[in-house]
Amino acid sequence: MASKLKSVGRTTGKRAEERRDEIVRGAAAVLRRGRDGTLRMAEVAEHVGLVKGNLYYYFKDRQELIFHCHVRCTEMSLAALEEIAPRRASAEERLREFLRRHIEVIIASDYGGALLADIGELTPVQRRRYVALRDRVESGVRRLIEDGIAKKEFRPTNVPLAGFAILGSVNWMPKWHRPGGAVPPDEIADGFVDFFIRGLK
Repeated sequence: MASKLKSVGRTTGKRAEERRDEIVRGAAAVLRRGRDGTLRMAEVAEHVGLVKGNLYYYFKDRQELIFHCHVRCTEMSLAALEEIAPRRASAEERLREFLRRHIEVIIASDYGGALLADIGELTPVQRRRYVALRDRVESGVRRLIEDGIAKKEFRPTNVPLAGFAILGSVNWMPKWHRPGGAVPPDEIADGFVDFFIRGLK
């Protein structure tokens, strides 16, 4: 009986986590559709097929949902970075691959709309946790640029400035990108990455 109860508990927990992720993706989609950075819980509930009040079973308030949108989007890019950075390849190849993946998260995944929400709405604790994740991505990009400079793949440059220029450009994409537009996300990614790498070289 005890083992059955544990199994039920794990299943229930998994379902709850899947539902939370569905709501986060729905919230990011609503943000992308609205484009003004305003998240309305009623719209999220309608998007995911829940009664508005049921959202508060999974997230205590709108701030917490916005926080999880930002975190999930950043975690996906961080996972790509941590997979790509240790590879035995040139700095250029690794930076190209990461930036392609990062851009795909921003404009092609369900989570990219999160960047339309202002982190100023987060609590100080939430903001610190999110910024710590974001800083890990920024630091990883800087290390790849530094590696490329050390190996003479890239010209000497102000590395923090280059990192801000690249990531700032990518993170602004949800402001102008229209899903389903004439140019597919992979072509956008290739075009931007070529532009960034040429600048570094």
